[in-house]
Amino acid sequence: MGKAKQYKKYDGISSKKDEENMKKNMDLTQGSILKGFCLFALPLFLGSLFQLLYGTVDLLFVGNFLGKTDAAAVGASSILVTCLIGLFTGISTGTGVVTAQYWGAGKQEKVILCMENALILGGVGGIALSGIGMALSRQALIWLNTPENIMPHALVYIRIYLLSIPAMVFYNMASGIMRAMGDSRTPFLVLAAGGFLNVLMDALFIVVLRWGVSGAAFATMVSQSFTGVVLLIQLFRQNGLLKKQWTADGKTLGRILATGFPLGIQSMILTLSNLFVQYYINGFGEDAVAAFTVYFKVENLIYLPIMAFGQAMATFTGQNVGAEKNDRIRKGAVQCNVFSVAVIACISAVVLLFDRQLLGMFCKEEEVIAEGLKIIHVSFPFYFIYAILEVTGGIVRGTGKTMQSMAIVIIHLCVVRVFLLGILAGHFHTVQAVALVYPVTWGLASLSFAGYYYLLYYRKPMQDYNCLSAMQSMVKKNDNA
Repeated sequence: MGKAKQYKKYDGISSKKDEENMKKNMDLTQGSILKGFCLFALPLFLGSLFQLLYGTVDLLFVGNFLGKTDAAAVGASSILVTCLIGLFTGISTGTGVVTAQYWGAGKQEKVILCMENALILGGVGGIALSGIGMALSRQALIWLNTPENIMPHALVYIRIYLLSIPAMVFYNMASGIMRAMGDSRTPFLVLAAGGFLNVLMDALFIVVLRWGVSGAAFATMVSQSFTGVVLLIQLFRQNGLLKKQWTADGKTLGRILATGFPLGIQSMILTLSNLFVQYYINGFGEDAVAAFTVYFKVENLIYLPIMAFGQAMATFTGQNVGAEKNDRIRKGAVQCNVFSVAVIACISAVVLLFDRQLLGMFCKEEEVIAEGLKIIHVSFPFYFIYAILEVTGGIVRGTGKTMQSMAIVIIHLCVVRVFLLGILAGHFHTVQAVALVYPVTWGLASLSFAGYYYLLYYRKPMQDYNCLSAMQSMVKKNDNA
């Protein structure tokens, strides 16, 4: 029986509308694995690319119209925002996993219940995070060893930026839900519009009104708020959420938190480990801080498609868990890993070929470019390893094994990374030593994810722990509750 025929009329949402929504979304449980993976991942990548415009355009305007002090301030403060929203980024991913499994099983009423509880959670959490960030921003910058000449600019930037956190949380929740149902196109279109808006706002606030670094923050706040509100309205409209009374369901909320909370903790701790990296970077001086800020912007040309592949793999796996198509997940693991490695290797080669030109787009100071080149030539040749990490990790997360994913990421990308950072940076005291920590820990984490995947899917004595069977049983149990 097809999924559309399993839908039932309930609470004002007609089965006809359900079928129409399903036709607009991508079904990753059928057809060519690689074609579906690519078509689904492409809007994810393009959407992330436009989202990158928020920070990148800020840095382009700040670096070219204001100077390296303001550029360093943007870089030093942005990581705090990432840390603050990390918990709800993970919870939104967990929401997507649960939604994808129900969607793959053809249970639209459970999908709606996930939406309602996720959005309630996001509204409360977004407001709380914004307030916490305001209260801790100055002390957090001090703990990060932020240079004195950067501190005033960084504090202004982050406090204005923090006003957009509720909208950012809503965007993450709404986009996670839409992508879980196979719609990666709508979040992309909204992000594209937000990206263009950000360019216009930067030009207005920085070039015309001359508001300095605060203008960059206001531009980002306006565009981020726009994307969150518009996507939320679209989610309400498509699913008729205003036509029914919402239900705060303890079981659904519990499953969302059980799946998403480990990913949120993983994201926060990973960001905290990056704060240690930032601490060492700040100790190298203003040129190093600006160089790493520029490096991370260029890095996004490789990082964003990797994240799109990982997100696509998690959705692919989640839908197929619900549809009980175990063999399809095994085939997808091989095909999608090979494809991702090939794409990332090609992108890395192109970026290395035009390294100086790309760095020069974000900063004109020769000292900063020279430091950035040292960083690029250490890490960029090994980014294909990160692709394996994300795609294989996406399978683990898509099956709901988020606690195991959290353990692997925290051990290798946090504990081991900080340990190696202390040894290498402390002994050599160079930016190359800091950059080397990244590919080493990617490799270790990739091996762990691959080993865990093998034990779950291919080792016969481990059949009792087969994550597909466990998650499929959970889906059925919740459906019958």
